[in-house]
Amino acid sequence: MRKFANVFLILFFADGFLSVLDEISSLFGPVEPLSLFRMQVASTVLFFAVLLYLCMWVDRRIPKRLFIPLIVFPFAVPMLAWLIPALGESRLYSILMSLIQVGVPPLLIAQYRDGKEPGLTLPSWRFEGPVFGLKNTLFFTAANVVALPVFLTLFTLSSTDAWANLNTGGFVRVAPGGLYMTERVYKRGSQTVKLSGMIHVGEKGYYEDVTRGPVQGRTIVLAEGVTDRSQVLKNRFDYRKVADFLGLASQEKMLFSGNVIDDKALDAARRPAGKGPDIMLADTDLATFRPETLLFLNQVGKELGSHGSVVDGVLSLNRWAEKNVTPKMYEVIREDILTRRNEVVLSYLDRALKGYDTVVIPWGALHMKGIEAGVKERGFVLKEEKKRLGVDFKTIAEANKK
Repeated sequence: MRKFANVFLILFFADGFLSVLDEISSLFGPVEPLSLFRMQVASTVLFFAVLLYLCMWVDRRIPKRLFIPLIVFPFAVPMLAWLIPALGESRLYSILMSLIQVGVPPLLIAQYRDGKEPGLTLPSWRFEGPVFGLKNTLFFTAANVVALPVFLTLFTLSSTDAWANLNTGGFVRVAPGGLYMTERVYKRGSQTVKLSGMIHVGEKGYYEDVTRGPVQGRTIVLAEGVTDRSQVLKNRFDYRKVADFLGLASQEKMLFSGNVIDDKALDAARRPAGKGPDIMLADTDLATFRPETLLFLNQVGKELGSHGSVVDGVLSLNRWAEKNVTPKMYEVIREDILTRRNEVVLSYLDRALKGYDTVVIPWGALHMKGIEAGVKERGFVLKEEKKRLGVDFKTIAEANKK
């Protein structure tokens, strides 16, 4: 156990040292090999931290006053930045945390070396005596009954936020109070593109606020919604079932007020600005999806529609996916549902920009990272950003009490 504990101490210090180098070097320009190596070492530290924490339940010899702060530190730093977003946006915070990770461990370790020569490891005599102690195990268990659920909840939420931020380009953020959806406004000369990250179920007021945006000049809304003209989908799924379960509203209830136009009208001669925006379905048809995607969508409708409980339906769908969805099939599904549809709406954007001053694209948040990249490639520059509370966790909690 002494060797294992000392390896953790050395890795913890090395991670801090690499973090300092990486943060300082990034001030002058990114050094990708250093950043990748830092991430690998940091992942190893997290792995060792979890194992060492579990060992404390059994081994009474591990100095808890030394190791608990060091074990908590790599988890607490990103969680604190999540709780206080201003810290996460500050380069000073990252540098300060890296310096603390380098400077504090030697000071803490010195207290357990009894004033002898400095070092980053613990002497063998610190691990003498019996390994197991009933008092240690009972006390550690009692402390974790209170602390562990709180920590795991915060860690899960912050990890989900990191995943959402990466995969949606920041159009979805998970905060302690709920899910926040982002709207971004881009400008290119006199033209405007507004991207509104959407979610299928959310607060009623959130959907109403999205549709209340001001109309400036000739405006068109390129709406999301896959059609099924050939009736290829046998099992359909209604998001209202999930919305009712969570006490929320569904996106189907969101209606922009304006003039609904078709594909031909999009290329017609420029018309004067009306009282409301033009609205057009700028999506694809299910007939363009490949068999793997149609099989998956049919199964989603079947599983979620045939079970009385939403939870039972999700669990059943997950079991089916584990048996049937291969990595290759997953890539096909992802390409059909995300990549190809992004290409479709961007093609409509190019056509809309020939006759409109403002184009609004209220699409699912997972689409926004790709759509935003396409908007930037067309020379548009970000000018404004607004966040809306899409899902309030209090609403879900109150719905589950009923």
